[in-house]
Amino acid sequence: MTLTAENTSRWITVGGIKLRYHEAGSGAPLVLLHGSGPGVSGWANFGNNLEVLSRHFRCLVLDQPGFGGSERPEVYERNYLRIASDAVIALLDELGIEKASLLGNSMGGGVATLTALEHADRVDKLVLMAPGGVGVNILGPEPSEGINRLMAFNADPTAERAVDWLRTMVFDPAVLTEELIATRTAAATDPKQTKALGDAYATFYNPKMAETLPLWARLKGLRHQVLMMWGRDDRVTPVEGALFPARQLPNVDLRIFSRCGHWVQVERKDAFERSVVDFLENGL
Repeated sequence: MTLTAENTSRWITVGGIKLRYHEAGSGAPLVLLHGSGPGVSGWANFGNNLEVLSRHFRCLVLDQPGFGGSERPEVYERNYLRIASDAVIALLDELGIEKASLLGNSMGGGVATLTALEHADRVDKLVLMAPGGVGVNILGPEPSEGINRLMAFNADPTAERAVDWLRTMVFDPAVLTEELIATRTAAATDPKQTKALGDAYATFYNPKMAETLPLWARLKGLRHQVLMMWGRDDRVTPVEGALFPARQLPNVDLRIFSRCGHWVQVERKDAFERSVVDFLENGL
């Protein structure tokens, strides 16, 4: 059976909030967590990888609160990473899963890292793809080009600005097919999605919701095995940001992908899938 967004969709309700996830495959559970950005969803990030990954794992692709098909609290009263991390644990609880590996892209990598730090016994291995809040950018401008394009879109959510943002995601513009651009632009300009993205980012810059320690300052306390992936030409979270966590994490391998921007799972699809399967099945 061909896997589609529709036939893999599942739902749970947590605290009155309805969350969507996609499920495919069997075996060891793997929760996949999307990044941020206009029109993002679990399926948009990982739908094309499910055919391969679901042959090896029970894949659970979560739409984090406010994104994709998931609802959200009316007001975010805590840092969004904590809200999303709670949703991950709620998903595991609802499905009766004691422990799962987590795979997170960008913001999803930050969520995965926080979940492993706060709920160490619920997490097996971690795959972090240019994870937000984990890398430390010490040479390039801050915010990066990609983040600037994202914020410009959110301030004025037009189709043109959505395309400008998409171009910063990839090394090879040919990846941005007309179908991909049309799908992401339509989702991106949905007012609910725009508000969810803006509200989530607002929690990152609100001093009242700041963490006592940033994620990058807590990395030595994360004992899990970690595979960290980074595109050499990432214009959102530059590859130099990989060096600090690669030194600080006690049990980490770093793989840098050539001819690749922020979307390793898209631009280096086959190599990404091979790396994930080998790491999760065999470890470091």
